Amino acid sequence: MSARNLRLQRTGVIVGAVSALLLVLTPSAFADWTWTSYISSWTDGDTSHRWDDEAYNEISWEGCYAQYGTTQQTVVKRRIDVSLASDVTVDTFTFSNCFNGSGYYSTDTQTGLDSASYYFEADKVAQGGSCCLLFADWVGVDTTQAD
Repeated sequence: MSARNLRLQRTGVIVGAVSALLLVLTPSAFADWTWTSYISSWTDGDTSHRWDDEAYNEISWEGCYAQYGTTQQTVVKRRIDVSLASDVTVDTFTFSNCFNGSGYYSTDTQTGLDSASYYFEADKVAQGGSCCLLFADWVGVDTTQAD
């Protein structure tokens, strides 16, 4: 084997190893997002669109801001859309890390969920009480636990 071919082979091995390492270190970047969007001018009670799901879902926001807020956080409810009855809150969580700016994510994952139509709702934007407007540069919902 020539020296040139040996260098090309070594370069290929190194590139492959670096690529594999990046996949391991950044799983969220390669998640199988069911849908992505953004949030603009939400206040308490605003909701996402619905998605059908079973067993698992992950909700993630990036680059958040609460206009007029004295606190930079939002309480979020994961809910089930129930036809002809009151919707059911599955869990409640607080997103705050995404308020550190672009490139910062807040994520909540839930497993063991019933098969249903889900959505999330802003419960308390900043200090709550419909005072504030919520913005997020990116929002994602992932329903595939395998990634």
